[in-house]
Amino acid sequence: MARFSTILVVGMLVVITCQISAQTLDERLQQFSSSFMLFKRVTETKLTRLEAKNTQLETLLELKNQEHELLAEKVAQLELSLMNEQPASASNSKTAAIHTEEVITVTNGEKDGRWGRLESCPTGSRATGYQTQNKFEALFEDVDETGMNMLVIFCDDLLKTKISSPAGFLGDWQPIRECAGGSYMKSFRMRVSPAGQTTDTNTTDNTAINNIRFMCSNGRELRGEGNTGGTWGNYSAECVDGICGMETRFRPDGGLLVDNTALNDVRFTCCTAADLELDQQ
Repeated sequence: MARFSTILVVGMLVVITCQISAQTLDERLQQFSSSFMLFKRVTETKLTRLEAKNTQLETLLELKNQEHELLAEKVAQLELSLMNEQPASASNSKTAAIHTEEVITVTNGEKDGRWGRLESCPTGSRATGYQTQNKFEALFEDVDETGMNMLVIFCDDLLKTKISSPAGFLGDWQPIRECAGGSYMKSFRMRVSPAGQTTDTNTTDNTAINNIRFMCSNGRELRGEGNTGGTWGNYSAECVDGICGMETRFRPDGGLLVDNTALNDVRFTCCTAADLELDQQ
């Protein structure tokens, strides 16, 4: 009987201990569940805030892109306006000099389009090479031909500065031609198809300038690849100290119903002592 009582007491103690352990485990699980839910709410709140900030950043970036596009469009319009209008300010000595005896020209230039602004080599440098962009004859006669579309002059400064006419419509860039042995370009001539010139296959399509050549100070002629239409004119007068600036007469694209001619005429400013002052130091 005493043994049975002992066993009964031990069993009751075990049952009481298990109940206490189960209660403790339930409390811990409940605490863990509460902590997890709190962590989940905090995390979701932070994610919501991050998403809102990301949306705001994307909106700001889109607005900045729109502002950049508008600015780029305004800059392009301004460049086109400057391209089509000759500067009239007499305070710019370089521009004013275009009408003096320091300019070399030829007599067979065309009259279509407008004169652009004067582009000059950096002080202490002069022109020693050139490159052209030419649109060669198409396979179909009804395509508008434009001949030489663009002219680039290379200066002999350390940066090899380029001065150019306005951007042409179409065409391929031809190889660069340069004066050798430290010589420089001093005069030029052009091959031009005059307005109104008719041939067996062409009665209305004028190409204006088709090719250009330069004479170097060492007596060598620079001959680039170009269109074959029109005829060569005579050489211009010479710039004794070389060519330092260029101004071009350019006909902008007028559409399908207009005879586009691109480059129509070119004139160059001769280098002066002030232009080459770095050479004299």
